[in-house]
Amino acid sequence: MTLFCYVIAAFLTPAIFADLWAETERMPDLQQWRALCGHYTVATAYMKDSNARITVFAPVDDVFTYNPDIRALDQKETLSHIVDSQVVEITQGKKWEKQTLIRSTINSGYVYVTQFENNPGNFSYFANAGMMCNHASNQWGIISGEQYLFKICTPMGHRPYPGTALSFIREHDNTVFEERQYNNRDLSQIREILDIVPDIALVIYGSSAWNGFHTFFLPNDKAFARVIDRNRIDREVLLAHVTGTNRVLFTWPWLYDGGQHYYPSVRFSSNIIEDNFKLKLVMRNITDRRTGKYDLYAVSEVYERYSQFRRGAVWAKILVPNIPVQNGVVHIIDNVLGIVSETIDMLIYENPKCGILMRYINTIGQIVRNYFSATGGLVTFFAPWDEAFDRIPEQIERRLLRDRIWLEQILKLHIVPAKELTTDEINNETIVNTVDNMRQLYFIKGEWPVNNITYYVIGGGIRTAIMMENVAATNGIVHYIERVLGVPYQSLWEIMRNESRLQRSFEMMQNLQLRYALDPWQVLTPEQNFTFFCPVNEAWNGVAPSLVARMNDGNHWLALQYVYKRHVLQGQALMYTDLRERTYVMMNDEKVVIRRRGRFFELFWPRGNRRARVIEGGEIAGINGYIHMVEDVLIYEPDLRAPGCSTEPAVLQFVLIVTVMIWRPGWNRFLALFYPT
Repeated sequence: MTLFCYVIAAFLTPAIFADLWAETERMPDLQQWRALCGHYTVATAYMKDSNARITVFAPVDDVFTYNPDIRALDQKETLSHIVDSQVVEITQGKKWEKQTLIRSTINSGYVYVTQFENNPGNFSYFANAGMMCNHASNQWGIISGEQYLFKICTPMGHRPYPGTALSFIREHDNTVFEERQYNNRDLSQIREILDIVPDIALVIYGSSAWNGFHTFFLPNDKAFARVIDRNRIDREVLLAHVTGTNRVLFTWPWLYDGGQHYYPSVRFSSNIIEDNFKLKLVMRNITDRRTGKYDLYAVSEVYERYSQFRRGAVWAKILVPNIPVQNGVVHIIDNVLGIVSETIDMLIYENPKCGILMRYINTIGQIVRNYFSATGGLVTFFAPWDEAFDRIPEQIERRLLRDRIWLEQILKLHIVPAKELTTDEINNETIVNTVDNMRQLYFIKGEWPVNNITYYVIGGGIRTAIMMENVAATNGIVHYIERVLGVPYQSLWEIMRNESRLQRSFEMMQNLQLRYALDPWQVLTPEQNFTFFCPVNEAWNGVAPSLVARMNDGNHWLALQYVYKRHVLQGQALMYTDLRERTYVMMNDEKVVIRRRGRFFELFWPRGNRRARVIEGGEIAGINGYIHMVEDVLIYEPDLRAPGCSTEPAVLQFVLIVTVMIWRPGWNRFLALFYPT
């Protein structure tokens, strides 16, 4: 038997002499599906006919438990789970040439079977929005005669609409939508626009199965009401709402792939017309970390200005997802993709997640808000969500609201003037200036897992992830972030504990008394302010292993603390922009020089002749000071014998002295005066 046969045998259970109806009787997790099919003669007949070449996508009992509405599926909806052919590609265990397969059902509908590659040779499969249980169950497929059955762990989606996307939009009979979770009542505007461009309406939106399948994002009437100039909505804008041929994308496959897949770019040339600009159409999931609820978005992003389109992305929330139609799937959205008609001020004002931000901006007045108006020129704005302000400690927030000058500096730190900065221009070397002309923004482009790219911005010692990127406005770009730049929310000790690049320093400091100074009970007091030049993990690789081992053997903890205090400046909280070429007295009363070498600063310890370069962009703000990451450690061998670093217990020292004095003859004669024999 070949290796391929072993692979197939591992997850498929062949049953040559039985039909699917008999097989499901012995499957404890398919009893709800069996009971549903038992209500309908056609479904039961197909499953009992072992010669019928069909493929059944059967929901397991958990799907019925968590989605009780599925128990009331009618006959047509039940038959939409049964394909009138064998989907043998699922059993082959290899990558498909086409990611999505289109198969007709026994009730003249369609099922869209999609393959995702988790990692080389490991795949996930979806039937419409239903995830197959190949990762959740060892026995997730059955072959019985000419019949195939695959278990699915999630519902397949909304009840299919019997016509095409165009007929769905133009449908006037309200009875068609009775007892369904969706309707077309709010699609009158797109209906009128499609009547103006019959070629797009018939060829793409009304295409038959012979002309290909698509994913359609349909804006509702409220979405068109947000467009100021209706003349800008033309055939190119309509095509921006449709994916390429045979790209049928349901939301559930995207959610359940663990964020490992990024849907491929969609160019207009993949449709009927050809244009010379690049447009990417994807679906995104944004989770509210406070509630755990997620919102689904369709995102159209243009990298080059063209015709009506600006650089940047237009985000549209998916209101009703996963409506299967005869030529693909329909998602109803709340914004018109591709068209930018709002200023930054309007975007953040209308965003329900930016209520606290608007309150802070209005506290300052027009000083900051002028940058966001139509006459303020091009800017890039990193807009904190409400949850970003919720992370700020209460005492810090009170000070921020009282100190208008500091609040103005913080808000200006989020604004990059005269630039439309999009993520395609960002890499780990990107540095940009802000409106305050003092501090700069640094960036990190992270990629984990593969193809799941997250961008981080660092400003004022705070690093935050960009949650919604490249949102286009008429006067610039908006990036929504999850933390407020320049406003600390952790102590220096908490920063070390959570920063992956400082874990070796954190582990070595856990048993030192210095940790209590870095994790204070009170904040915002001069006595509790520190500037800590903390060595990164790689810095300790340059220290002799024998020296590191002796420092951590438990007998030289005072010596190790003495070394760390050489990196700590007490009573001053210095930002990176506050560093100057001068000599400082560190916490262990030694002098350390901060000097500039090219574009970088470095620490120089004259007595030990040691240097440590300060990492640019390695500044982290805390509620009691700043941490600056350094690439080296100010340490040498004589630190083990530094004054005050003896760790022998005082009791043992006293016993040793007394023992020596007792054995001296003079000491014996002195004792004889008081204790004569």
